Amino acid sequence: MLSPLERSCLRWLAKARSIEDIARLEAKSVREIEECLASAMASLEAKTIEDALRKAGISASD
Repeated sequence: MLSPLERSCLRWLAKARSIEDIARLEAKSVREIEECLASAMASLEAKTIEDALRKAGISASD
């Protein structure tokens, strides 16, 4: 199960935001966002961001 931060980070990525933008928007460091995304991918057993978005059911319109 994804944490709220993991889901939020994936939503930002779906909207074509950079990791630096996400860090600023979430008031976190770039490293925290990278770790969050890695955790989300591991939780979803995804090999790519696109795969993670698909498995989480997140699209650019979310």
